[in-house]
This record gives sequence, C-alpha cells and structure tokens, in this order.
Amino acid sequence: MSYTNRRGESGAGAAVMADRSVMLVRYRAGVTGQTARTVHLVSLRDRCAAGMVDTLCGSLMSLDAVEAVPLGAGMPCNECVIHHVSALAPAAVRQPSPVDSPDGPDSGGADHVDSAAYEAWGWPVTERCDQIRLSLECEASAIAIPISLSAELTQILTARRCAPAVLAHPDSPEHHIVLVGERYEGMLPWPPSVHEVTGALTLPPTMTSQGPITWIQPPCPDSLRLSREIDVFGALRAALTAPGAIGSADSEGERPTDAG
Repeated sequence: MSYTNRRGESGAGAAVMADRSVMLVRYRAGVTGQTARTVHLVSLRDRCAAGMVDTLCGSLMSLDAVEAVPLGAGMPCNECVIHHVSALAPAAVRQPSPVDSPDGPDSGGADHVDSAAYEAWGWPVTERCDQIRLSLECEASAIAIPISLSAELTQILTARRCAPAVLAHPDSPEHHIVLVGERYEGMLPWPPSVHEVTGALTLPPTMTSQGPITWIQPPCPDSLRLSREIDVFGALRAALTAPGAIGSADSEGERPTDAG
C-alpha cells in the first residue's frame, strides 16, 4: 500500500513509514469479499477490547479475522489515511460550526463540549484525531429512538426530572440517539423501531464523512446520572400509549410490555 505519488514526493505514505506507532491490517482471504479487504491503519498506542483491533476510521475488527500487511500491499482505506495524516499535521484552529447549538452547557455552545469536558464529567470517552468516542461497554448506553417519538420522549423525561442528552447522527438519519447512564439489569422489550447502539458512539463535535454529529438536546455534567435506561423505557411506554400519540403502539408494530 503506497501513499506516495509516482515521483516519490512526500505524502501519506511517507507519514505512515515515519510513524511506527501504526500497523497495517486487512481481512484475511476468505473471511469476506475481495472488495471489502481494504487495508486499515491501527494505532498501537490505543487500547482496545480483548481480541479486537480498533482502526483509525472507527471500525472494530476481530484479531482472528485479520492479517498484517506490508506497506505497498492492497487498497488503502481512505478514511484511515485521512485521520492519520490529519493527526500528524499541525493542529488547525477549529472554526465554530454553523450547525452547532448556541445554547450548549457551561460555556457558550455545544461546540465547546470537547473531550476534556466529557472526561471531567466522568464520561468514558477516548479521542483519536478529530473523533470523540463514547464507550458503550460499561454503564453508558445509547438508545436509537425514531425522530417522530424523540421530542415527546424528551418532554416526558424532562418533566420527570431526568432529562437526557440527545444527539442526531448522520449514520442514523431516521433516529435520534438518547444517551443514558445506568443500564437495566435485564433485557428490555423495546418496540421494533427502537434499538440499542452497541460498541462505541461518536460524539459532537465529531465530523463524519456523511456530515456533522450534532446535539438535539445538549448534555450537562449530570446527564448520565439523571437519565437511566429504565427511565427511557418508561417514558417511551407513556409516549406510545398516550391517546392520539403520533408514535402510537399501532404504528410501531407492537405495544411494549412491562420489563421483567
């Protein structure tokens, strides 16, 4: 996998060769189709779950399914290369995004919520290049709620004094993502249109290839303590069973039952 041009000028390839903290991997032959065997970059400085590697583009790959490749082999993952080169380049001054809310927590806008703020709040986040990622392997949980239900759900939770942080993610354009802090001990019978996000979730002000991730309801220092998974489930039941509700149980395919 070569990132220099034919004249040998310095480029991403030179950056990869100079930085020994990254490893090049791809899926082994037979694990997936040939078109999916792009070569990814893995940071050797970052920790990851046992048996997994975490690529610079955000993909999680099983160690049993990948192989290390030498520089010059295979087709590179463009997003991995962009993140790697951006990390090596001098940091640019971040311009405020026009889509960021001016009413964010603490200090003047949701665009000012960075990894240091999340960490100060006790959120399990990691930062890589321009990505801020929330781990969903511990207490933090993220529930994808249809947009038609999101506003009503948030109003109910706010009235119950457990207002959640809610974001819009371009990878899930039909849902808003509700963040909660305390998982329910058992499996909750979510309706078909609702699902739990697993692994990790990128947070604002991360920019994806599909567009920016933005806060619908910005977080506060106590967001993950105020709103629990069971609170969201209870509020969702209330929204679905309310007479004349837009997101009624009939339109969602089934009515959720009591947990446990």
